[in-house]
Amino acid sequence: MTASPQMIQPPAFALDPAQSGLELARRWVETVWPGGFVNRLAARPVEAAEGFMRVECDIDPGHSNFVGLVHGGVTAALVDIVGGGAAMTLLKPGEFLLSTDLSMRFLNAAPIGCGRLIAEGRAVYADPRKVVAEVTVSTPEGLTIAHGSAAIAIRVRRQDG
Repeated sequence: MTASPQMIQPPAFALDPAQSGLELARRWVETVWPGGFVNRLAARPVEAAEGFMRVECDIDPGHSNFVGLVHGGVTAALVDIVGGGAAMTLLKPGEFLLSTDLSMRFLNAAPIGCGRLIAEGRAVYADPRKVVAEVTVSTPEGLTIAHGSAAIAIRVRRQDG
C-alpha cells in the first residue's frame, strides 16, 4: 500500500501528553498513515510492544538510487524511525524523544524490486534520560539489508506560564 500523493501532508497525528509512549505507539499503528515524512517514505508501523516496534516500508521506483537499488537514505531513515519508535514505547506521559545518534552498517544491497523493507527495533538500554535501540532492516524473504542502532534522548515537556 504505497502512499498516494494525496496522503503526503503535514503530520496529523496529535501527540497527547497525557498518554504513555506505548499508548501513543499503539495509536500510531492504528492510524496507519499519519502524514509527514513517514507517509513520504511509504513507511508505517505495524506492531508496537514495550521496547519494540516493527515498521514496514513499501518500496517503489521513487526509493531507488542511480544504480537501481534502494537508496541507502531510505534504510537510514528506517533505522531512525523504528529506533525512535522502540524508544517511544518506553516513555511516560509528558515525555518526548529526540534522536541523538544514529549508526548503521549496510550488509546487503536492497533490490528495488524487493517490494517492501521491514525494520524491527528493540530497546537494549534504557534509563530515565536515554534509550538505545538496535534495529535490523530486512526484505520479506529475510535478507538482512542493514543493522544499526539509534540513541534517543528522553525529555520532559515544560509547562508554560
